Formats: sequence, C-alpha cells, structure tokens
Amino acid sequence: MTKEVTQKNDNKGGGALGIFRQPPFIGIIAFLAVFIVQPLGHIIMLVMEKVLIHGDLWYSQFFDGPPDIPEGFENYAGIDNIIYLPAFVMGVVGIWIIMWGVKKDTEVAGTWAGFIGSSLLWTGWVEFSLHYHARYFAVKSLCDDGTYAFACATKPATKPEYFLMQGSVGFLLVIMLYFMLNKETRCNMFRWMHRHMRITVGKPSRGLTRNFSNNVAIENITILWFFYVFLMIIYDETWFGETHWVTYLSFGLILVWSVYLFQRLLRFKRGASALRYAIPTAIIFFNLIEISGRWGWFDEYWGEPMDHPIASTLTVVALAAFAYISIKTARDKTKQINQK
Repeated sequence: MTKEVTQKNDNKGGGALGIFRQPPFIGIIAFLAVFIVQPLGHIIMLVMEKVLIHGDLWYSQFFDGPPDIPEGFENYAGIDNIIYLPAFVMGVVGIWIIMWGVKKDTEVAGTWAGFIGSSLLWTGWVEFSLHYHARYFAVKSLCDDGTYAFACATKPATKPEYFLMQGSVGFLLVIMLYFMLNKETRCNMFRWMHRHMRITVGKPSRGLTRNFSNNVAIENITILWFFYVFLMIIYDETWFGETHWVTYLSFGLILVWSVYLFQRLLRFKRGASALRYAIPTAIIFFNLIEISGRWGWFDEYWGEPMDHPIASTLTVVALAAFAYISIKTARDKTKQINQK
C-alpha cells in the first residue's frame, strides 16, 4: 500500500518540474535532448580541430611533396598528430560510460549511459579515425565551387573524411542484415519489416532481460552511421546530387516520417522509453536540417563554432538542461532491470 501511494505521489509530484512528468512534455524533452547532441558533435570536433593544433604538420606518403596551400585557404591535407590523442581518450570515456550503464543495471542509467557514451565513442573513435585516414590516403575535399582540392577558400561542401564514410556502405549493409534477422530485436522498423516483408526470424526468447546501455549505444551508432552514408550517396553527383529529384523526394519522405515518429513520441509516459524512441526520431529529423543547410537555406552555426561562440555555448547549456530535466523527472530511477 505504501509503495503504491508513493508511486502515485511520485507520478503527480515533482515540484516545479512536475509538468515534465506528463505527456507530451516527456517526449518533447527527450526529443530536444537527442536533437541538441547532433550539432554538438560537430561543434566538439571542429573546436578540437581549431584549438588542438601546434603547427607540426606532416603529409601522406602518397604525396610527392607537400601540396600547395594558398594563403588564407583551409588545409584539409595536413596531419597533426596531437588531435588524435584527446579523440582516443574521448572514445575511451565513451566506453567507460557505456560499461558503467551496464554495471548500474537500471533502465534510466542504462539508457542515458548508452546514448551519451556512444555519442562520445562515435565522435572520438569513428569520426576522428576517418579524419586521420582520409588525410593519410590523400582524399580531397569537395569545395563549395564544385572543385575537389586539398584546400578550400571557404567551408567545404564535403570534407574528405565523409567520402571514406560513404565507402563503408558495404559494412553498414552487413550490420543491418544482422539486426534485421535478429529475433530479439525491439526495433519498430525491423519488426515492421518482419511483418510486412514476411521475414521469419523466430519468436523472441521468453524472460530475456535487456541490456539497455549496450542496446542504446549500438542503436545510436548504427542510426548515425546509416544516415551519414545515406546523405553522402544522395549528395554524390555520380548518383544523384543535392538538387536531384531523388534528394527532394528524400526530404519529403523524411519530413513525413519525422512527423509520424514525433506525434507517437508525444504520447510516451516514461522518460527512459521516450529517450530511446527519441534517438531515431531526432536523428531522422536532423537530416532535414542537414539537407536544407546543404541547399543554403540557412547558415549552420555548428559548422563555424569559433565564429558563433554564444550559440555554441548555449547548445552545451541546453543539452545539460534537457538531460537534467529528463533524468530528474524519470520514474523508477533505482529499479534494477531484473526486478519485477
């Protein structure tokens, strides 16, 4: 009886934050928390590129000599080793956070640990690994004027590391095949495919508990990876191009998909499950921002964070605020996953 009364009071209470315990605010806060991480990842990487430079550049063995970098142009060929140590540490911290979430063994801690840890792991290990190898193998940037070069006068349309990302499409499809044929999946998209494409994978195991930290981490990384590759393919003039009708159609379909996911998210009554649903919802929606920015509809402040310090700082503050509200208003924060 006492437990039931306490839970009822917990659901209705919360002081000034009490309103965030109810729909649609649970879903809105979860969406904003995930959404704000997307530009923040760009900000962190670009700030590291600008700040962690000591000037001791070296060039790939594939060059006969250092390429000609005109004065005032951004160099996308030089390699500065100092940037990769903090990137490696960032990935290690991400792994530690994910493992902490596994050890904590609660849904709320596991969900947040998986999301934050995998975001650090993605930026620190995945993106900076591509950053290094694109320069090591002398991949050119696509400049705004449509030329490919090792240096651009303005922010390039596509940096060299993203061309390597596009080349990972085969690995991505193999990983997606594994998830699609996994009978234990809780992903709505794959379960929809099972039903409507008549894919038989067997029934989920009974009584199987979920490793929220690990599951959320892999989900976040896979979704980020998928849409990076997707955007690179539709931007590629060899395939379609940023003004091709396929790109416009993709924009429309993503818009419809985002609206559908968002209206479902607004119905969620639990913060942890809302955050897990917000990960694909916000990332899918952010592709609309990416494409419209590519079309020049607005200037992406996260593309030049050093020139927009206030907006960049407010992004960090906003993430902290949304995370605090989400965690503070979550229910059953201490309940172990195996508890009934």
